[in-house]
Amino acid sequence: MKLFVSLLLLLFSAVTVQATTPLKIGTLLIEDVVPFYVAEAQGLYAQQGVQVELIPFLSALERDSALTAGAIDGAIDDPVGAILLDQGRNLIRITSLCLGATPAEGIFAIMAAPKSGFTTVEDLKNVEIGVSSSTIIEYVTDRMLEAQGFEKKEIKKIEIKKMPIRLQMLLANAIQAATLPEPLASVAESKGAIKLLTDAQTGKSLSQTVIVMRKQVLDQRKEDVVRFFAAYAKAVEMINNDPEQFRPLFVEKGRIPPKIAANYPIPHYPAPTPFSRELYTPVIDWMVGKGLVKPLAYEQLVSTDFFH
Repeated sequence: MKLFVSLLLLLFSAVTVQATTPLKIGTLLIEDVVPFYVAEAQGLYAQQGVQVELIPFLSALERDSALTAGAIDGAIDDPVGAILLDQGRNLIRITSLCLGATPAEGIFAIMAAPKSGFTTVEDLKNVEIGVSSSTIIEYVTDRMLEAQGFEKKEIKKIEIKKMPIRLQMLLANAIQAATLPEPLASVAESKGAIKLLTDAQTGKSLSQTVIVMRKQVLDQRKEDVVRFFAAYAKAVEMINNDPEQFRPLFVEKGRIPPKIAANYPIPHYPAPTPFSRELYTPVIDWMVGKGLVKPLAYEQLVSTDFFH
């Protein structure tokens, strides 16, 4: 009898541990992650009955290693990075759009060096633009310039992978132009660089961030994922209704420099929604065209099961 009771207690303990295992979500220090932290600060995860542990990473490489190893359950990513990580291996699924539902949510800009003499987008033809190759930065650079009527042969790029170095080289006039994300683009502008083109100026959304989840987690913990997104949706609603209330958290988690923090615009965050086929297709077409991946069907990379 004692053995039976002990086994029951052991079983109950195991079930309890499993039920209270937090969803581990990897974040980066970018403005896109703010709803994750608002949901945490406002107790929204607990309200939805799910435990969530937010784990910050200093680089996409560290985040991807954690996803591959199963050390985290989901993360913020971009479509190019997510497709490159998975490559049809059935490791992750793009589960929701994060930022980028509209062009106004775009965060990339092509900047000209202070002493370049450039004043218009036309000045960028056949000029080497600092980018990191095979990334969302290069993708958006190509898409922005093609939308301005540039032919592929007129778009020149130079590899400068680390963004702080790219920024320094631009400001030192060591390169004539570079593509930078916010808030680095605004920092560059405040120090004399010229903002020639942003993805917010285009007629359609060119850049997005997304929330990815490991396929195994989606299969085994669907209810927890649903609860997570319910909390996330509430956080988005709270930010959009009163963005200034969350400016201190936004400045902290988005790493907004003090010089521009007071007036830096807080974006309108879209409610969680599936990453659409319309957004997926140009990304995969560009990646296949560059030989980065083989053709991958929308259904191989995107989950649409969590929002109805």
